[in-house]
Amino acid sequence: MAPGSHSPSVALAAGFADQSHLTRAFKRHTGLTPDAYRRARLRPM
Repeated sequence: MAPGSHSPSVALAAGFADQSHLTRAFKRHTGLTPDAYRRARLRPM
């Protein structure tokens, strides 16, 4: 996926039924929502 891709298209491309399913699975795995993870990764150190 291209940087900046929106969650609904990422969810479908990854095989999830919808964005909420991706968000729940991502949060269960990382402890963060996809948006929170992205913001944390973009923050300068």
